[in-house]
Amino acid sequence: MQLIASRPFTYATRRLKVGDYFFARTMADHRALVATGRAKIANIEATPDQKPDAATDILDKLRAEYSEVVGKRPYHGWDAETLAAKISEARTDD
Repeated sequence: MQLIASRPFTYATRRLKVGDYFFARTMADHRALVATGRAKIANIEATPDQKPDAATDILDKLRAEYSEVVGKRPYHGWDAETLAAKISEARTDD
């Protein structure tokens, strides 16, 4: 079953933030994560291929635009504002 992180924590070598979707490795992990309040059960209708909100879609578009303009992949920790600033800076440098 798919879970949603209720608070930031590390699970299966991933640093999860609040609202991140993930799958538990085992049912025992699933029960423990839900019981301790670290995760909630995700909406059954959502699939792992679907994005949970529009903000990630915007971020994905900005990352693709950055790759096109600069010619290399952006740092994964940049938010939308930082990416937009870097893109505009790269365009003015040309």
